[in-house]
Amino acid sequence: MMRERSSLETTLAQGATLDDIDTRRLEWFMARAKDHRGFSLSSTAGIGGVLDYLNLKERQHLTNAALLLFGCNPQHFTPSAVVKCSFYHGTEVSASVPSHQEFGGTLFQQIDDARDFVLARLTRAVGPRNRTPSVDVVFEVPPSAVLEIIVNAVAHRDYDAPGSIQITVYADRIEIMNPGRLPDGMKLADLEKPHTSQPTNPFLARPLFLAGYMEQLGVGIPRVIEACRSAGLPTPRFEQRSNQFLVTLWRDVFTPDRLEALGLNARQKKAVAWTKETGRIANSPYQDLTGVSRKTAARDLDDLVQKGVLMRIGERRGIYYVLTTRK
Repeated sequence: MMRERSSLETTLAQGATLDDIDTRRLEWFMARAKDHRGFSLSSTAGIGGVLDYLNLKERQHLTNAALLLFGCNPQHFTPSAVVKCSFYHGTEVSASVPSHQEFGGTLFQQIDDARDFVLARLTRAVGPRNRTPSVDVVFEVPPSAVLEIIVNAVAHRDYDAPGSIQITVYADRIEIMNPGRLPDGMKLADLEKPHTSQPTNPFLARPLFLAGYMEQLGVGIPRVIEACRSAGLPTPRFEQRSNQFLVTLWRDVFTPDRLEALGLNARQKKAVAWTKETGRIANSPYQDLTGVSRKTAARDLDDLVQKGVLMRIGERRGIYYVLTTRK
């Protein structure tokens, strides 16, 4: 039975028929669900049988959830169901957007495309190639954490709201914002420990679970936190901003809170942001950036070295500074 409350997820899609279902995408899902969860239906079930089993169909009418998951053109029925991704070189939004893409298609496609967008813009370290042709690639932010947060945004967003999911990659962080609120009775602090799974959109969550994209045990966020901490990164930040839920994954340890705790002045904070964006800073660029004398620049930079924020490289006129990799 369909839920009594009205939501876009369960609303019947006007004019949609089985012809609007991408059979290849459904076949892909069935194979993946069998591989990840041991899920299988009789080969005679057909498209309609699969959708009936997943509660994505009522008699001959499809729900919007069916189209979001398996539709040929889901945005024809739900235009706002997209993920918008942007990348900035600096730590703030600027007029220049080096890269911006909007991803549509099914929810599975949106998740995959958004994950690839983010990972392509992260720094990665390649391990040594010893006796095997394959090498280990270590991203500055664990890919598992990136994927989990994107899946959560897609699975738990409010599809009745007109806004879209927005993912922004900055020099120091990744922000994932989606329309929606925490379930009634849940607080932000509850996210950091195992909790009861309360999917906002259960008819979307179950296929995502069957396909191995998410868990249904309430352990996803604690795993993200643990993955970030194990990588030496700060705990992700979770915020409820009116009807928008924001998650911040940090790319380095020098968050605004930590810089404040270290007692950095405004000039030094600006220099740290510049170094994150450009990769390095020297005395002359520091002077240009802050408008101070050479002696003051040297004193500020030495202080940043003493506090473990910057590392000095080179000698005499060739000296420059980079962000320390110390966690």
